[in-house]
Amino acid sequence: MTQREPSNMPPEAPALETEPIPPPHDARFIVKPTDSIPETVGRNIHARRMFTAAEGRFESSLQFVLFNRLPVGETNVRHIHENVEKVYYFLRGNAEIDCGPWRTSAAAGDFLFFPADIAHQIRSLGPDDLEFIVCAAATTDEARGMSDGGLLADAEDAS
Repeated sequence: MTQREPSNMPPEAPALETEPIPPPHDARFIVKPTDSIPETVGRNIHARRMFTAAEGRFESSLQFVLFNRLPVGETNVRHIHENVEKVYYFLRGNAEIDCGPWRTSAAAGDFLFFPADIAHQIRSLGPDDLEFIVCAAATTDEARGMSDGGLLADAEDAS
């Protein structure tokens, strides 16, 4: 059976015509080893700020990328980002997650999206420390948060 390529795949790029070379210090391509970034602690989260928009030498809606560790039993402070949406990818541990009025759980291998302008909080349930990567981007449109109840409109309502 032949596998069909998904329709949402980006177009193929031409093959590289020269031998690859290391990027120069001022390239738009950034690579950092995790252990080269010092760990800081704030609001119970142990974080390594892997990237911030200020160090980017290019225009991007990406604001920051973090490698976070939340020790077992700890909870970060419930907080809100007015114009920043975040994607989390859990690498280790188990979490209880509050987003707006809702509560759910996540575990290693799970993906989470926090919309902008909605209060959120994470608890590390164990048995291992919760480790996760956070990518945050500025919203490109008006962040609605909970102003409309935080729910998607039904298809019938949209017509």
